[in-house]
Amino acid sequence: MALTLTRLLYIGTVLAAGIVIGLLVQQNPAWQEFALKPVIWPFGVSLVFDLFIGRLAAEGRAEPLTMMDRFIAVFGAGLIITLITAS
Repeated sequence: MALTLTRLLYIGTVLAAGIVIGLLVQQNPAWQEFALKPVIWPFGVSLVFDLFIGRLAAEGRAEPLTMMDRFIAVFGAGLIITLITAS
């Protein structure tokens, strides 16, 4: 399965959000005590972009995302956040 521009943008955006979240949490350690841990926050970013891309796919203007695309993006972002905040 080929990576389309839509998939690359989605994965790149969620991974970039993981970097931003990790750096923000590193500067504000108290955020790690929130009810929803920062490692879960990429799900929210993923949801917003997934809804947008899903709408485009329904209109035939983009290819729909696969579960593997979602897994790679969210798992990767969570891993990035964990690595940044662990140091």
